[in-house]
Amino acid sequence: MIKIITTITNPKIKFNSKEEFKNFFATNLANEKTDPLRVYNFKLMEKYGEKFFYLIFEKPNTGRLNHIYLTEEEYLESIPLRNAQKHKFENLGILYHVSEPQIINDRVMTKEEYYSLHTHNLVPLDIKIDVDHFLLEIEKYPNYFQRWGDKYKEYPRYAIPLVNLNGKIDNIDDPACYPLDRWNFLQKNIEKTPENFTNFIQNISHFEKDNLFEYDFTVKTELMDLSSLKPLNKIKEFMTRSCILKWDTMGHLLPHFDTWHPAKWLRLWGTTNPENMRLRYKIKGVKGNTINKITGDMEHYETEKNIEPGRLYLHDSLQWHDAFAIEDNVYQFFISLNLNSIDTIRKSMRI
Repeated sequence: MIKIITTITNPKIKFNSKEEFKNFFATNLANEKTDPLRVYNFKLMEKYGEKFFYLIFEKPNTGRLNHIYLTEEEYLESIPLRNAQKHKFENLGILYHVSEPQIINDRVMTKEEYYSLHTHNLVPLDIKIDVDHFLLEIEKYPNYFQRWGDKYKEYPRYAIPLVNLNGKIDNIDDPACYPLDRWNFLQKNIEKTPENFTNFIQNISHFEKDNLFEYDFTVKTELMDLSSLKPLNKIKEFMTRSCILKWDTMGHLLPHFDTWHPAKWLRLWGTTNPENMRLRYKIKGVKGNTINKITGDMEHYETEKNIEPGRLYLHDSLQWHDAFAIEDNVYQFFISLNLNSIDTIRKSMRI
């Protein structure tokens, strides 16, 4: 992959936010339907994934446009379009600097690759954990489960790591047992408001190195040696940030997503108690009675059916989803894998 960073500065105007900056240029200078470079890039976004192209805003008047091209041919075709845009902007007194091309060797999945695996919200795998055996073994660790994140502590949500940053299970505020978007947000020197959080998660990029992502967690904890978890040996070498979640009645997660295009990890999910665990996915285009606190929309979600206890599933976490428990002592297997796992997962699929 080839990355180009275009730094644009408008010395005449101060912008209060990324949206103001973006809207000014999109409305006045580079409309996505008429500007040749943006038209070209939008076609590639539709084909491969929107996060290959992203903007980082620096107050008061500078934006860094990051354009990542999968092939040399696609990059070369963008050069004259970018040069024409540069000429147009500079004639209007706008500073426009184009970086040297950078080679990126990150492994990613394009949309086509992603959906060739994720044919359903949950795809059953041939990996199954003996629930009774697991419940006996996990009883040894009641004091090592920690609350999931820093918010909604009134709800009984706990986690213990399978794979984290240091292999210990007694860390205080372990990011492996946190909503990772929230953890990354808390590390930033910005006011901790709901508006800032929404802006943060809508603009995060896993091509930048200033946040933790699933693949940064690679150290196995002692729980991986539990005999009941031996079925995980099939995927053990690929496992990245992973936990056992323990929820009691009313433990839940609000509508969210955990992955985006282009994907850099896979997500597996399972539960010990599907009768008392609800995993729901958003039904697109249907208005419902569930509020999405990130978008503000009222949405309709439907519960997945026919889930087997202990069975692991490939989980399409790119889709909006929520989850909740209706009884105590509901465990979930919350597992991420690096992309070296693709062939193994494909062979493990039971559909």
